Amino acid sequence: MKTPVAVTLIIAGALIIITPAISDYLYERNIVALLTHGFNSVTLDGKMGDLYRIGCWLAGGFMVAFAVIFSLRPTVELAQQPSPASQTA
Repeated sequence: MKTPVAVTLIIAGALIIITPAISDYLYERNIVALLTHGFNSVTLDGKMGDLYRIGCWLAGGFMVAFAVIFSLRPTVELAQQPSPASQTA
């Protein structure tokens, strides 16, 4: 696998893996911000579901694993075939 493709897969996979953590942080930050502005109770909809969270972890993990496994495999070089013009009949 080419290096730029592997690096892109690893970075994209890592970003997908950390998406649930960032979502939880932003959700809690919004609750704290509302509570410090004088609200007694806060109800926010939109917390990330467990199925979506597991999907992010699996998709990101597979992307990183795919990049690592296929970048460690030896590359297969195609055999150079002689051109028909160089052969004599």
